[in-house]
Amino acid sequence: MYMKAINLLKPALNTSFSAIYQHNLTIVGKSTTFEMDVRLENFKKMRLRILTPVLAFSILLISGCAEEKPASTMPVTTDSELALELYETGIVAFDQFKQSLSWHSLYTAVELDPDFFMANFWMFYMSSKESKKAAEKAFQSEAQLNPAEKEIRLALKYLVDGQEEKVVEHLDNLIDMYPSDPQAHKILYLLQQMYFHDYEGAIISLNRAIRECPDFPLAYNQLGYAYQEVGDFEKAEEALDNYIRLAPDQANPYDSKGDYFMATKQYDEAYESYMKAYEIDSSTFDVSRKKAKKARMLQKKQSNSI
Repeated sequence: MYMKAINLLKPALNTSFSAIYQHNLTIVGKSTTFEMDVRLENFKKMRLRILTPVLAFSILLISGCAEEKPASTMPVTTDSELALELYETGIVAFDQFKQSLSWHSLYTAVELDPDFFMANFWMFYMSSKESKKAAEKAFQSEAQLNPAEKEIRLALKYLVDGQEEKVVEHLDNLIDMYPSDPQAHKILYLLQQMYFHDYEGAIISLNRAIRECPDFPLAYNQLGYAYQEVGDFEKAEEALDNYIRLAPDQANPYDSKGDYFMATKQYDEAYESYMKAYEIDSSTFDVSRKKAKKARMLQKKQSNSI
């Protein structure tokens, strides 16, 4: 599956998510009825069940980077410890294509801390319909942003204004600050790929990210699709095989490899790959089952035409 901007409506938190919390909470001096606190421990346990085994956010980021480099991850600014936990969950879920969990986590983080700039930024990225509102919230953040976040806010401003070169300039500054943080690289190559459709530029950025952080799975997924966009299917397959190698227990690597097989008209292999994704995570990847049906249909047509 391709990482892309997702058209999500602003959700009323669904029952399975909101049932985790139920309590009155006071936030920044305001008495707010917000469903939290009582079952927070259950929420933490749910996070550990839903996501992959190595889940401490800082550990995840550091483990994606070259071992010889010191741990150096971009800090995020929030006054709420719980909002930070939700943000961390949302980012890990985002990287694993668990988009509903990611959105709900970020949405709830912003409910807790409306000035949470980075949570607002990722909500902007994920939601095409609500992107203007999310961007405005990010711009209106009164938090004292750190230098890295200031670069991202400037990049966001130029993104909204349609000034691609200035976006890249400020995100390059961000990467210079935190070259061993895969999340810093991710912002640039996703925008190049998804917003600007600059696949050659994205390939350069992705290869730089992989040199710095060779064990961060998402970069290989995006690189595989970028190479397909420019017609280099050999390098695309190599990238997607590395994605599977790094995240063999996740569903999306197999869905992505299925897309590769479809693009190269290898329909039997596409069917098997899609079904593997569905078997790993049937609740999130029902789309893989539907793709598998299409692959089987195309395989029959291909066989009948021979």
